[in-house]
Amino acid sequence: MIRHLIAYACLGLVGLPLVVHAFDRQALQDRIEQVPALEGHFTQTRWLSDVDTTLESQGHFAYVRDEKVVWQLTMPVEDTLVLTPDAHESAPSNSARQGGREQIAALLLQLLGGDWSALESRFKQHLQGSADDWRMRLTPRDPALAERIAEIRLSGGRYIDHMEMDTTGGDRLRIDFRDQKPLTPKAIDALPDATPR
Repeated sequence: MIRHLIAYACLGLVGLPLVVHAFDRQALQDRIEQVPALEGHFTQTRWLSDVDTTLESQGHFAYVRDEKVVWQLTMPVEDTLVLTPDAHESAPSNSARQGGREQIAALLLQLLGGDWSALESRFKQHLQGSADDWRMRLTPRDPALAERIAEIRLSGGRYIDHMEMDTTGGDRLRIDFRDQKPLTPKAIDALPDATPR
């Protein structure tokens, strides 16, 4: 009898961490939303299949939830793009180059916020891992979106550390984030407004 009680107690102790540490999409969203504003550095690598070329750029980013993404290139050229929720819904870009950058920034605005519920209507989502080492795979639901994007993969721990996107045309994009930290109120006030058109 005592042995049975000990066995049941051990099973209870084994099961307890599984409940306490259950990690799902909502848990990931709650974790990411704890930091409303973030900054850091990035390395962006693009593979262009039609010309068999790899393009790499580096820079600094700043993100303010539901407000803006500041995407500042420092290498190989210096350039800054500021995107707000209204900006990518308004007039079309004045160049293909700017349009490509804005597509990336618009996607970052949604993904850096970790609002999986809002993305549910556009992407199927598959989450694996734990709070400190997770991986999220997104595949388009929307037929128009599926014509351009094959899959998006995100991974990280406290923050999103890596993002990869495969297009249906064979191009690939990878962004590696590093040195991430919360933005101070003073730093948020100093951020530029949306890029003028």
